Amino acid sequence: MNRRYRLLNGGRKRMKQSLTRRQFLKTTAIGAAAAYLSPSAIGGTSPVLAEDLKQRVIIGSHRNLVDASEQIVPKIVRAVVDDTLVALTNTASARDAWLQLLPNLQSHDVIGIKVNCINRRQSSHPPVVYALAESLIESLDFNPNHLLIWDRTSRELKRAHYTINTGKTGVRCLGTSDGIGYDESFAVDVGNDREVHLSKILTEMCTYLINVPVLKDHGIAGITLSLKNHYGSIDRPGVCHGGGCDPYAAHLNATPHIKDKTALILCDALFGIYRGGPGGSPQWINRQLLASVDPVALDYTGMTIIDHQRQQRNISLA
Repeated sequence: MNRRYRLLNGGRKRMKQSLTRRQFLKTTAIGAAAAYLSPSAIGGTSPVLAEDLKQRVIIGSHRNLVDASEQIVPKIVRAVVDDTLVALTNTASARDAWLQLLPNLQSHDVIGIKVNCINRRQSSHPPVVYALAESLIESLDFNPNHLLIWDRTSRELKRAHYTINTGKTGVRCLGTSDGIGYDESFAVDVGNDREVHLSKILTEMCTYLINVPVLKDHGIAGITLSLKNHYGSIDRPGVCHGGGCDPYAAHLNATPHIKDKTALILCDALFGIYRGGPGGSPQWINRQLLASVDPVALDYTGMTIIDHQRQQRNISLA
């Protein structure tokens, strides 16, 4: 089995989320028109996946998500975020979408937003993450301080242009490195007699989780999207890279603190890396956001997008 499929194949088997029955249909992408609210017939192939929410991946797109000077346009991002969530949940408004994604949300709950900032040049972009936060705050009148943007270290967050906030007002932003550490009260068995510990941000501070990965190639796993983003949630990611990250990524994502808390995956696919990742600069402008509640389905979709770029450049997929 080639390296591109090992991680996803392990995810299918261990997380019991088969892709074989899903239909991939050609549709227009979900986007925002000049008023920033209506769907735009931009075109493209978007996987529309069965009627059940758990089997959907929606691709949100707009030609002005990234402008001609390669700058992200926040107001377009916010509109596409809302439209994409509405399409994902088949609801009438962003509020209804959030209520479906978080049906048991209470005012005291804390929602963690796990970003990916290991590569400062291709990280989860702040305009995407804060648009997501604003949508939730405004739609549900949710306390901003109960939203927590996080990753491994504050240093990496700062390098990706996030502002650290550990105060009692505003959206919080911090790294596991900020005196929080990893939860050694239990270990996660990730296979092959290897164990890791989860960030206390995940085990002690967050009631729900939103995963915001980015669109990147990976020299070992083949791709790094939502499943592998949680290598930034553990203390020993180095022990989880053998065999194309199979079985480690699948076992890690099957742990209840990740699987049961995850309410949404929103992949920042505005830019992408198709070769030589996970480091380096973006190699093409993609102008898309991918939304799902199924990490295997979303990662498969992301892989097809990356593979398309590879094929256009005659790069081997093996």
